[in-house]
Amino acid sequence: MEAPIGDFFGVMHGKKFYPINTPYLAVSAESGYSCYFKMPFARSARIELEGGEKSKTVYLMVDWHRYPGQELKEARRFAARWRREMPTQSYGEDYLILDADGPGQLLGFVYGVRLIDNEDRWSHGGGDNIYIDGLGQYPAYIRGIGGEDTFGAGFGGALHNPPESYLYQGIPYYVHEDTGEARPAQRLVGYRFYENESIHFEESIHVRFGSMSNDICSTVYWYQEKPVRPFFKMPSFTYLQPHALTGNASMPNSRGMNLTMPLGTNDLELPASGQWWVCGPFFNRSNKAMDTTLAAEIEFFPDQLYDGMHNEDSLWLTAGSVNSGKHQARWLRRNALHGFVDFRHVFRPNAKSVAPTEAGVALARCTLYAERETTVSLRVAWDDELVIRLNEVVYPMGKHTAFRDKTIQVKLKAGANTLLLKLSNELGANHGGWAFCCKVTDESGSVLVAAAEEAPRTNGEEPYND
Repeated sequence: MEAPIGDFFGVMHGKKFYPINTPYLAVSAESGYSCYFKMPFARSARIELEGGEKSKTVYLMVDWHRYPGQELKEARRFAARWRREMPTQSYGEDYLILDADGPGQLLGFVYGVRLIDNEDRWSHGGGDNIYIDGLGQYPAYIRGIGGEDTFGAGFGGALHNPPESYLYQGIPYYVHEDTGEARPAQRLVGYRFYENESIHFEESIHVRFGSMSNDICSTVYWYQEKPVRPFFKMPSFTYLQPHALTGNASMPNSRGMNLTMPLGTNDLELPASGQWWVCGPFFNRSNKAMDTTLAAEIEFFPDQLYDGMHNEDSLWLTAGSVNSGKHQARWLRRNALHGFVDFRHVFRPNAKSVAPTEAGVALARCTLYAERETTVSLRVAWDDELVIRLNEVVYPMGKHTAFRDKTIQVKLKAGANTLLLKLSNELGANHGGWAFCCKVTDESGSVLVAAAEEAPRTNGEEPYND
């Protein structure tokens, strides 16, 4: 585990303390931090505290049990990791909390937000998005609604006064800062522990949280059997400090230094499970895009722009959506993460609301290579309506009201095979989730990896890369 010591105990934003009372973390005014996570070890355990430029006096107490003559049977080990991103993306990639390999169990996380964005509430970026076992036996996708709902609050936490701490979820710290602008700028901390709704994973887990353009940090707690694969490199102490009061995206810290740490600055490469071309968004009210054979379904030019078929009131025609180019459908290249591809990370409309969703359609295209003609198992998990096109054969997969998987047997020819998925999206039971996961297995049990093939350009330019 690796985290700033305050953040590990749930105390963020450079505060010395605020009350926290949970079965796992406890913070009392002026009297210290306590944690009660089970941390099994078979041979040894080591706790290190690394100081900054100024020396500090620290005292601590560790309680542990010895079991002489006995062998530890528990295979899982406790893990915790901190991450920060500033500013996060709005209407784009959600904030990454965790990426881990199974088997394991997600225990919970602490989440801190410092408002920068002046367009919409922090909570309208959305809540927790948990992608489980995309290449495992039982893939699952859990999607929250607004950011505050994850922590048991409503209305962006704006009415959460005074801040409160409960057993498994809460917002123990919530203030409005005066940034000199005509608005309250929230600074808050929320936590969620998945105690009674325990989240286990066998193959993988990937956790994100919907975001607007803010300063966000998190500490996540989980158990897993394999050695932990780091997904974030701890920055220097300068980037661990809170920032002074300001509403600007480039924010001075307590030393007056302007600092940013956008996505990718300290992030480590995640294990990709293939690559896809995705195309969208297409407007789908009254199912018009699903009922139409789109030009992008039967032709492939990565630099081609397509008519999105939008009505005048489409959320993809807002000024923000037009400025970001989402009013025209286009091809973008995406890595699959543990088999998952989430269209919302590239096609979410720029519109004010709680994780706004528009009735839409998007395409995902890849190439599957086979040494010889063969039959394979094609498993896809999704919600809403899905149509699959493999080479020239069309497979209507039907409509799922919740995220469910289905497996079909299909034939591949020797060489390159083109697989195309056409997936609709509506608000639905999972509040506009627009993700799928795909796994193709041959007769020997080997998984075929999706490849984003090259193709002729209409204008000779390089392809789009996201």
